[in-house]
Amino acid sequence: MSTTTALSETSLFLEPVATERARRRVEELMADFRTGAWHPTRLEGRVAELLLASTAGDGMLTPRRIRAALWEGNIAMTYENDGRFAQVLADLVPVLDDPQLAALDIVDALGELVGAVASTAGAAVAA
Repeated sequence: MSTTTALSETSLFLEPVATERARRRVEELMADFRTGAWHPTRLEGRVAELLLASTAGDGMLTPRRIRAALWEGNIAMTYENDGRFAQVLADLVPVLDDPQLAALDIVDALGELVGAVASTAGAAVAA
């Protein structure tokens, strides 16, 4: 297999590595969240809330909005929780920047993850 493509588990065509990596990381983090193996920090929850708020008008996660959310999280987010949430967001930027790499299933999965993480921020404030 070449260094620029990887075989997707869900299809028979070769998929760009950036797309496959982004899909895998989103799926792994969501699975860990669902099982309780990963718990978002307050900062991650707040960044997820900001990202959701930025999509209120059109519901779109765009590279610009993700970059702004990462900027809000600053360096601290790359260290908290091993930086997994920051890495997932960062992996999506090049995928969304290039129409040939974009895959709607990844964007949908990221939207679900961001919503789940944002919901923990509201729960933390209520507690």
